[in-house]
Amino acid sequence: MNTAAVAPQFVHESEAQRQYARVRIPAKLFVSLDGTTHKFPVADLSAGGFSVNTGLESFRQGRLYNGRLVFKVDGFDLAIDVSFVPRSFDSANDRCGCEFQNLGAREVSALRYLITAFLSGEVVSAGDVLNTLSRENFTRARKGKGSNDLGFFGKIRAMLGSLIVMALGLSAISFVASELWDIYFVTKAESAMVASEQIPVTIPKDANVTTLVESGQQVKAGDPIATFDAPMLSYVNDLVGEGNYSVAQIEELLDQRVRGTLTSPCDCKVLNLRAAEDQYMSKGEQLAVMAPMDSSAHVVANFLFDQGEKLEEGQSVTLRLPSGEEHAGRITSLYVSTQAQGGPIDVISASIESTEPLPIEAIGRPIGVTVDQFKMPSLGKVVDRFSEG
Repeated sequence: MNTAAVAPQFVHESEAQRQYARVRIPAKLFVSLDGTTHKFPVADLSAGGFSVNTGLESFRQGRLYNGRLVFKVDGFDLAIDVSFVPRSFDSANDRCGCEFQNLGAREVSALRYLITAFLSGEVVSAGDVLNTLSRENFTRARKGKGSNDLGFFGKIRAMLGSLIVMALGLSAISFVASELWDIYFVTKAESAMVASEQIPVTIPKDANVTTLVESGQQVKAGDPIATFDAPMLSYVNDLVGEGNYSVAQIEELLDQRVRGTLTSPCDCKVLNLRAAEDQYMSKGEQLAVMAPMDSSAHVVANFLFDQGEKLEEGQSVTLRLPSGEEHAGRITSLYVSTQAQGGPIDVISASIESTEPLPIEAIGRPIGVTVDQFKMPSLGKVVDRFSEG
């Protein structure tokens, strides 16, 4: 005998009939009908509604009612205010099915706890009920990820915000990349200054000196830079050696004073001036250092000794003036310096020439010097090499 296999048809109850399981929990419903409060026994209860035995009273289908469900919990009554609408009537069993309406979060939490505890066979206590009502049992709804709800201006704002965030991210990445490049591929001088030919100006005799110029000032040849007032006593030894003078003549010379002026030896810039006002200075003491205006300025830079392997003569460098102006330069010579005579070698000095003349105002001032170990070739050179190939 042949029997045809028939696939069974299964339909889940929540898909076809109801979405919540009904349980028989002892409870009472109190509701006001026509100004009088009535009590109805609850036949069964679920998270979506309940059914009651109406007895001689009746509800109107589709009408909204307000009532109170009362449960016996741990020796006291737990009341939950509910709103409900009658949906079905079973006259044979004297039963009315009702659906909850607009339940709050606390009411839903309490009902779920009571139903879950009843189904699992747990003993409901007052502490558990209070704990359930005091905590947050619901999560907030997630925001939609789509941009269909955004209007035109909303999309523009979102796009501008994304561009700003992207620009900030690129700026941060560029800054970090630049810092890493400077650390690993750029050698910086510890100190550097613009130097040139220098002419020292010294005091000819022991005298009181008053300066007439300021440091950094430009003067012409023959312009006064200081005055001095020396006692004739400083000249006596020289005068006595040149002739015969009596004691009276020598005493007369001691009371006399010699006043003079120190002048600029060239069209110069005043460097390292020792400002003074009627200040006593000894013979041969340096008053100022003068830099000729027609002299070519160069840079003297000091590097740490352990950076010496990265330096070589003829290497290109970048010079950065205090004003922010940059010049290209070239190392012409390297030599070793020490901080003290016979001390350990800790500094390598480099003499650097700029490809463009440095301004005379920069002489004696500090300057930044960097050596890029992997300097990228210019676009012009790349194009020339490509055309030659």
